[in-house]
Formats: sequence, C-alpha cells, structure tokens
Amino acid sequence: MSNSKEAEFEKSIDVMSTTIAECTVKVKEGVCNKDTCHNCDLHQWLNNCLLQLPDIYKIRIMNDVKEKVALYESVREQEEKNKAPKKELTKEEQIKISLHNFKVMHLDPVGEVLGEALVYILSIIVFPLLLIILPVSCLASVYGQSLNDYDYTRYALPGEASYAGIYRKNILDTLDKTYKYAVDVNNDGLINCIDYSCIFKTLWDKSFDSKNCEIVRNKSFTMNHLFIRVRQHGGTPWECIEPQAAKKDITKYFMEDFWSVREYNPIYNIYGETDKWLQEIKTY
Repeated sequence: MSNSKEAEFEKSIDVMSTTIAECTVKVKEGVCNKDTCHNCDLHQWLNNCLLQLPDIYKIRIMNDVKEKVALYESVREQEEKNKAPKKELTKEEQIKISLHNFKVMHLDPVGEVLGEALVYILSIIVFPLLLIILPVSCLASVYGQSLNDYDYTRYALPGEASYAGIYRKNILDTLDKTYKYAVDVNNDGLINCIDYSCIFKTLWDKSFDSKNCEIVRNKSFTMNHLFIRVRQHGGTPWECIEPQAAKKDITKYFMEDFWSVREYNPIYNIYGETDKWLQEIKTY
C-alpha cells in the first residue's frame, strides 16, 4: 500500500470511529434510539464498512470510539459544571480557606526553616551535652550515687521549706567528713570535742559561708564541752549541733539529741571564742 493510500485509509478509519462515537453519544443523550439508529442510512454505511474490515481494524476502531466518547463526556461534564451557579461560601468556609492559604503560604515555609534550625541546634548543642551528661550519670551510678542524691528536698526537716534541704545536706556532709577526718589537731594526745569542733569549722569554711558557723563552749557544773552552732543565713536563727554526731546517728545532730537535759543546758553557752580555738590548733 502506497503512502497516499495508507493516509487515506487512516483518515477513513478516523472518520468511522468519530462517526460511531457521535452516534453513540446521541443514543446516550436520547437524541436517537436504537430503532432509528438501525434504520439510519449512516448506520447501514458504517455497518457495511466494518464488515469489510479485518478484525484488527475493528478492534482499533472500537478502542478509538471508547476514547472519543469518554473525552466527549468529560468535556460535557466540565461544561455543565461551569454553567451551574456557583455556591456562595459561608463565613466559616471563607475563614477555613483563608487559614489554609495562610498556612500553605506562610506557616509551612517558616516551619521548614525552624525545623532545619532545630536540627542544627540539636546537632551542635543538645547532642554534645548528652555525650557529657550520660557518661557522668554512669560514673555516678558506679560510685554509688544517683540523681536522688541531689534531691535536696528530702533532707529538709518536717515543717521546713524545701530549699532548707540544701542547708541540711551541707550539715550532714560536713559531719560525715568531720568523722572521717578526725585527728588530734591540737596535739594533746586526744581526739575529743576540741578536735571535732575545729575540724568541722575548718571544713565548713572551705565549702560554705564562714559567717554561718561558729565554735561554742558550754561551761557548767555538768559539762565542759566544745560544739558548733550553724545557721542557713544571716536572717535565720542559730542551731547548736554536735560535731561528733556521726559516732552514733548522723541524722540526730542537735545538741538536745546527743546530750540529756541534765548534761546540756544552753544558758551556759559561751560565744565569741571561735578564733581562740582555731589559733590553738596546727594548720589543718
């Protein structure tokens, strides 16, 4: 088949598929019915043409018809939608659309930028901190410490504010160190109240405010004894404590806990001798 004849044949195939598609649409829309279609001269012509074609061309024409009918119906549907009166949006719908547009145009880009910034911050700050904190936590566990050791509120006495727990913890730590490091600091051959009081005072001054710790002497018919008085700060009352408390029960460190009423009477306390007692000991 020459090129010209092939082109004419292809054109005829296209005309046939287009014509059949138009007839199909007319039947669907009710312009024609099957009876009038069968009696139509055009139908007879198309039928005769199809009978003379090989099956492969019949299949091709039917596929073309399906595509053209679908395209036509799609165009008609869109035209009907365009002709239909537009529904007026309610205020609520208008607000939703405005918010959606604002989110898409403004918030989403900002979110992307913030997301990148957050990743950057995590990479340069948070992750390095975790690399430091995690090993420290592990070491704390190895040496018998836990995060609860720093929950100072549990050291506060009943009725005290939670922040007083720090002050109580300071006392307990100093008492513990005093007991561990107790030596004869005044070279009198004994380890007694003088040594404990001077050691406690020295240790306290190394870690906390020296103004809140003093050495006190009690001189009476039943006692001649050195001990300590401490306070949280300048606006709180002094508390007299026994620096040797760790020998028995470190949590019962008040003088009244350690000594009976017959032995200890606070009216015989003598204050202002801290420097005197510290001068009598060797450098600790």
